[in-house]
Amino acid sequence: MFEKLSNFLSAQFGRKDLQKQLEIVRVFDVYLSQIKNLPQAEGARPLSLRNKILTIAVPSAVAAGDLRLRESQMIEQINSTLGEEVVRRIVYRF
Repeated sequence: MFEKLSNFLSAQFGRKDLQKQLEIVRVFDVYLSQIKNLPQAEGARPLSLRNKILTIAVPSAVAAGDLRLRESQMIEQINSTLGEEVVRRIVYRF
């Protein structure tokens, strides 16, 4: 009659989906921790991670240009923190 919640959630979403969601959250956290002290990054926020492309919303083209200069460092830091290549490229939207 009753089913364990863990069994229900596993059947509905699967462990792979939950692991992917956790990976995305970890990428967002690492990215935000890297930019928190950068004045030009004020207002920047992660939007999505798909096919190893991290999409970031920025308030202006100037902010996007400044963040692009640090892109390779940020990608390297994210991947080294997570221990695998999770992000290959960062795209900025304004």
